[in-house]
Order: sequence, then structure tokens, then C-alpha cells
Amino acid sequence: MNDSEMRRRELLRQTRKLYDDRKEIPAVHPRYGRICQDLYGSKDSERESSGGTFYLRLVVSILCFVCFVYMEQSDAEVARVDSTAIVNQIEREIDIDAEDIIEAWKSL
Repeated sequence: MNDSEMRRRELLRQTRKLYDDRKEIPAVHPRYGRICQDLYGSKDSERESSGGTFYLRLVVSILCFVCFVYMEQSDAEVARVDSTAIVNQIEREIDIDAEDIIEAWKSL
């Protein structure tokens, strides 16, 4: 083996080491990120993942629903609004033109 062949093999080994995919998590869809972290491990595993607001929104929506059911069952009225007014507002159709939307965005 001559010097140029040894040099080429060394450069090839360095290049393979530089671009080795086995050390890093491959690019995957975020939905499957946890699976890949379990398989390959993660460099930033000690970093906390943000929890999001799903459970907070779920609790608020359940609380609103329970309050609505209570208002419906007991015929309660809060701030001169009863359950019938809430249902009417939910069912009301809104007729908005595209020009009104554009004008509202421009005013912001």
C-alpha cells in the first residue's frame, strides 16, 4: 500500500466518521419523535419538554359545560344571561362580507 492510498483511506474514514448517521437521531415527523428518542437516546433528554395547554383547556371547557348544565337545570341567570340566550348566540349565523374582514384587519 503506497502513501496516496493510505491517505485516501484515512480521508474516507474521517469523512465517514464526520457524516455518520448512527450518532444522531434521524429526521422524523414530530409525532414519532419520542419513539426515536427511546431508540437512539437523546442529547437533550435532560431538557424539559413544554407540556402545552391541552389539559388546561380541557378543564376550562368541562367547567364551562358544567356551569351551562347547572344554569339549564336550575333556570339560573348570571349577568342577565340565561342558558337560552347562550344557545341562541351559539346558533346565530353571522353574515360578514370579505370587505368587512379586510377593513377590520387594517384597523388593527
